[in-house]
Amino acid sequence: MKAPKGLLVGALSSLVAAAAFMGMNLFQLGSVSDWDWLYIERYFLTTEAVQFSGGRAGRSEMWRFLFVWGPMVLIPLAIVLLILHFAMKGSKGAKLFADFQQRGWVGRQRSLGLSAINGNRPAPLALIGPAAAPDGYVDQPALQFGSWMATLDKKTIKKLSAGATKANAIKGTPAPLVHENLPGDMIVAAEQKGGELVAVIPPATGTKGYKVLMIKGQEN
Repeated sequence: MKAPKGLLVGALSSLVAAAAFMGMNLFQLGSVSDWDWLYIERYFLTTEAVQFSGGRAGRSEMWRFLFVWGPMVLIPLAIVLLILHFAMKGSKGAKLFADFQQRGWVGRQRSLGLSAINGNRPAPLALIGPAAAPDGYVDQPALQFGSWMATLDKKTIKKLSAGATKANAIKGTPAPLVHENLPGDMIVAAEQKGGELVAVIPPATGTKGYKVLMIKGQEN
């Protein structure tokens, strides 16, 4: 699961800004010391670089203050944001696993020969039923539906695709909402690449949408 992108973007932006401020401060130190870089230690090892006498023009003093203190604020901020990013990433993964333990099941997916629209692109759909069911339990209705789809004209297929899109089939929905002839104990969701077994997490009470995740490590 992904943590909120804003945390990572904020951390990276803070690091970039801190590097820019440090570069500007070092450039100023170099320019006033006739590029004698031994003076760089003033920035890292002494307090002179962060002391402001007020002898400069107000705008110059303000920018110097920003260049010196900016990294001291932005680098710790970036570290905090990165910690939050990975902490939330881990907690979301833990919550997902807990949800699967509470109400999830392992499914077997089979292509339906039907697509829903995801943005501007078609997303192939799959029929997903219990992996523990007997052989052919998922294959047979998926094959029958796919064979029937092959006999339809483009207008009918487009209508079925629009219905699947409206039923939110991409994120997962009970199969009869996509078509009445599909099994009631199965769902339809966007086909996952990488194997036939998927983890299915039904929505919690009062929420909508299934979570369908590929189970990694399958042999193709």
